[in-house]
Amino acid sequence: MQQTKTPSVYNVNSEEILAKGLDAMTKSCEALTAQNERLNKDIENLKKKIDLLQDRLLSNAEERE
Repeated sequence: MQQTKTPSVYNVNSEEILAKGLDAMTKSCEALTAQNERLNKDIENLKKKIDLLQDRLLSNAEERE
């Protein structure tokens, strides 16, 4: 009977597990940071659009008077 050397979860060094976990958390943090930056830009653009539409609404209301 031939035994194959498959890596087992139980044979992994604890330092390796921690390093992989840290790497995964770093990638997650970077992705969330990028997403937050995009969302903040979207918020700023929406605020500008709201201001523009409010001004347009006020000018339309004044034209009707």
